[in-house]
Amino acid sequence: MERDYIATSTAPAEILWQIVNNLADMDLWHPLITRTNAPRGQRATPGLIYRAFNRYLLLSTKVFVERVLPGELISVRVFSLPGLQERATYRIVSTLCGTCVLYSVTLSGWLSPLVWPFLRPHLNRVASALVQAAEHAVRYPDQAQTRVDIFCE
Repeated sequence: MERDYIATSTAPAEILWQIVNNLADMDLWHPLITRTNAPRGQRATPGLIYRAFNRYLLLSTKVFVERVLPGELISVRVFSLPGLQERATYRIVSTLCGTCVLYSVTLSGWLSPLVWPFLRPHLNRVASALVQAAEHAVRYPDQAQTRVDIFCE
C-alpha cells in the first residue's frame, strides 16, 4: 500500500523545513499525532528513535529516523503495531511557483490491508496540514507556535 501526496505553499522552503524537522512540535500540524516524547529543540538525525502518540490508538508508536538530507528530505519508519509498518518521506522542493511538499507513505505488513482504509483519509491531510502550518508561521511570525486547525475542511 503506497501513496504520494503533493501540496504547494507560498511559504519559503526554510520555514517548511523548520516545521517538519521540529520533532517535538509535530502535534501542532500532523493530523494523527497528539504529542511526541522528543525534547524541545530535537531535530531529526539518522538513527534517532523517539515515540509518537497517536490520536486514535491509545498506544505510542516507535518512530525511527532513517534518512535526513538537511533542508530537503526526512524519511522515517513508524512501528505502531506488530504486523504493521509505515515508511513516511517528507520532501521539500523549491520551485518557481512556490514550495512543494511531497509526502510519500507506504504501509507494509499483514495488517496493512485492514488499516489502510482507516488511515487513508487522515494521510490525505498530512501534506496540506504541513503547508497550512508553514503559511501560518509566515503570516504570524511573532506568535508562539499554536496548533493549526486542520480539521475544518
